[in-house]
Formats: sequence, C-alpha cells, structure tokens
Amino acid sequence: MIKNLPANTVERLSLYRRILLNLPADEKPFIHSHRLAHLLKINAAHVRRDLMLIDFSGDIHKGYDVRKLIDGIGEAIDCIYIQKVAFVGIGDLGRAVAEYFNHTETRLQVAATFRLEGEAPDFKDVRCYHISRMKEILKKEKIELCVLAVPSDHAQEVSKELVDAGIRGILNFTSAHLKVPSNVYVEQYDMICKLEKLAYFTNKDHCGNNFEK
Repeated sequence: MIKNLPANTVERLSLYRRILLNLPADEKPFIHSHRLAHLLKINAAHVRRDLMLIDFSGDIHKGYDVRKLIDGIGEAIDCIYIQKVAFVGIGDLGRAVAEYFNHTETRLQVAATFRLEGEAPDFKDVRCYHISRMKEILKKEKIELCVLAVPSDHAQEVSKELVDAGIRGILNFTSAHLKVPSNVYVEQYDMICKLEKLAYFTNKDHCGNNFEK
C-alpha cells in the first residue's frame, strides 16, 4: 500500500480497477489513458497523473497492460490483509455489495449485515443479524469497517457502539455529524446531495429557467 495518496486519487484508482475488471474481452490486454478516461468521463490527464503517483507506466504505442495495472492498483490501495466490512441499517444493499467485494480481486470482504428490525435470509456467505447482536458479531468476526445507514437520531449512539466494538472506519450514510475518536476515520456519503445532483443533470436540458430577471 502506498501512503499519503490524495483522497480523490484513491477513489479514481478504485474506479479504474472496476472498469478494467469489466472490460469486454476484445479490449484486453492493453488500454490507453484516453480510453480509460472516456469510460469514466474524466480528463485523460487525471488518469496519467494518478498512475504516475503509483509509479505505473505504460507503452507509448500499446498503452497500459490491463492485467499489470489491476495488480498495480491493488498494491497501491489495498491493505496487506483482508479487511472485513459490515453494513448497519441497509442489509439488502450490503448483501448486494458483497457480490462485488467477495468475488473480485480486492482485500475487502463483506462479513455481516445488520437490520434494526428482524433478520433477513442470509446471502450466500454473508449473515444478516438483528442490530442487538451487533457488538458481539463485530468483535467475533474482527470487523474493522462499517457502512452506517440508520435513522439520524440513532446514528451517534450506534457509532459509539461501533467504536467500542473495534470499528476503525465508518462510511456514514446518515445526515448526523458523528463524534468519534481521532483514530477512527469517517467518510461522509451525502445521499441527498447525490440525488439532487442526479436530478439536476437529468433535468437541466428539459426544465425551463423559472427565475425572472
């Protein structure tokens, strides 16, 4: 793992790997930066700069070796051991995400999901539990990462239990500002902002300007 990579670079590297893993067979085994940029709708300069940061270079004529690039991204952003992930409050989404993480070349593994009410059927090798068993299961499975999507008025209380159970990183889907120790990393995912952005870009060419000058 390469330390001190910019946060935006880490996100893009993750996207590059996902794209590369799902390339059509006729596009392998090489890809140019402009093609990768086109698939992600970003500037090719971003791609080249990101890959320079992980000390990865390609052939000026052939482009980047896809297999080696996938491995290089893994070496740059993946932990040296498998990190387990839990989903709290969105069990169905957690089980869906498990299809990707538990069957691709990453070092993240969805190990458990938790519901506030009742339990759901297990999904292959991913168990779903009632939230009352959360601390017990997190400790037993040595889970380090968590996606939190409980109602906002419960978020702080649940986050405290997560920290007490050994969670070191939280992806916060709630609107609550979590107060956690400095050694716990929190990434905020603002779904409202994402939906409003989605609404804007799907309607900007169809909705008139309602503002009068």
